[in-house]
Amino acid sequence: MEKSPEFVRLAARNFDDRFRSDRVTTPTITAESSLPKSACTAAEFSTSIADTIYRPFFLAGIATVLTLGCMWGAINLLTIGLKESFSAVNYSWVLAHAHAMVFGFVGFFVMGFAYQAVPRFKHTALWRPRLAFSSLPLMIAGLVLQTVAHLLSPPSLSLEVLASVIQTTAVIIFAGVMVQTIRQAGKHEIYDRFLYAALAWFLIAAIANPVIFKLFELAGTREQLLFNLATFNIPYRDVQLLGFAVVMILGISLRLLPHAYGLCEPSRRWVSFLFWGVNGSILGGAVLFIAGMTSGNHWLLALQWLASIVLLVIAIVTPFQYRLFGAVATNETDRGLKFIRAAHVWFIAATAMLVFTPIYNLGIYMPITGSHVPFSHAFFGAYRHALTVGFIMMMIVGVSSKVVPTLSGIDVRRANSLWPTFVLLNLGNLTRVSFQIATDFSPAAYPVMGVSGFLEVVGLALWGYELFANIRVGKKLERVKSARLHQIQILRSET
Repeated sequence: MEKSPEFVRLAARNFDDRFRSDRVTTPTITAESSLPKSACTAAEFSTSIADTIYRPFFLAGIATVLTLGCMWGAINLLTIGLKESFSAVNYSWVLAHAHAMVFGFVGFFVMGFAYQAVPRFKHTALWRPRLAFSSLPLMIAGLVLQTVAHLLSPPSLSLEVLASVIQTTAVIIFAGVMVQTIRQAGKHEIYDRFLYAALAWFLIAAIANPVIFKLFELAGTREQLLFNLATFNIPYRDVQLLGFAVVMILGISLRLLPHAYGLCEPSRRWVSFLFWGVNGSILGGAVLFIAGMTSGNHWLLALQWLASIVLLVIAIVTPFQYRLFGAVATNETDRGLKFIRAAHVWFIAATAMLVFTPIYNLGIYMPITGSHVPFSHAFFGAYRHALTVGFIMMMIVGVSSKVVPTLSGIDVRRANSLWPTFVLLNLGNLTRVSFQIATDFSPAAYPVMGVSGFLEVVGLALWGYELFANIRVGKKLERVKSARLHQIQILRSET
């Protein structure tokens, strides 16, 4: 049964209140106190798909990161460490792992959170929740098929095309539902354009996916493969990671951080620079890089480097706009805040590494190693890891650690602190980044780098178990609440 508009508005306001740490986080809408009796029916209080749509998406994200995602990446990294060579792992495995991390782990958490939170942020209902839910099995099916397509020998382009069509359909559904949900709210907010831009980047990544598969898996010759990787890998990953993930995180943060932690709201002038700066850097950087590589014009690559400076400025200034590292009231802090703060430190570190890349390649890597190729795979891979695990994953862990217990009726201030996860993720990421760079100069760094991935896996497993336990508590509370509401309905009918 569709819930009344009055119920939706009140539930949305309640959602906002429950994100504040000083609010009571047990279920707070009751049949007798929150709504007039005329607007209240048992059906309206029964749990619908839209009420807890984040749960299956989050669980799918956890399952992905602990299998095809971080776990598979840790196994690949261990193999590289033991054999002391980045070419020790079949590149198809690397591609499958990377795709599962972006479209699977990041995709599932972004989709689940957006479906759950954006309608509540805007005091409206999720547009066509059953259609929204259908994007989950579609994305799962597409990920599985693409993984198989990568692992077949030779890789299967026909299976990849099918997988891409299915995944693109899921992305189109996600984008369509979000756009319609925002529009039906009839209320423009400052973060809307970030959501639209992130959805556009996600769709571009999905459409480009089969093209990238053909370029990287079916290049024909080794020379052609190396050219394709050198020309298109960096822009494509920028579209996925910076365009989809980072732009979405920056946009959602504009709404979430001030309301959830009582932080300052960034100035409108900075928000405007943030939007045009990050999206312009991604678009301009991708176009200039591809043009520079295909034409051999190094001046275009120099201009592309300037885009990385803009990203560094954004990374440095953004947390200070929120006063993120300043004092936060005791009743506003919780276990997620330390992850969010650490994520922004890693964002600064990652973008600083990106700016430093040509300096490292030309001034350190080539003179010391004697390489004639002005590109260190180890250093750039370390940058990517600092961005993906340090910023993107850390933000996902931090926000979900607040959202899940809050929506499950658990006082987040009394929940598991997740300090082991925090330490393991940061230690694992620091070890990976530092020792991966060190492999440029000493083979002894390989084994240490090789085991770093499992530190992250253990940390993620502890976090995943905690979220799963929180969700189970939420389901139990819902059953209790439903039984009580049913009793109230019976008493009303008898009187």
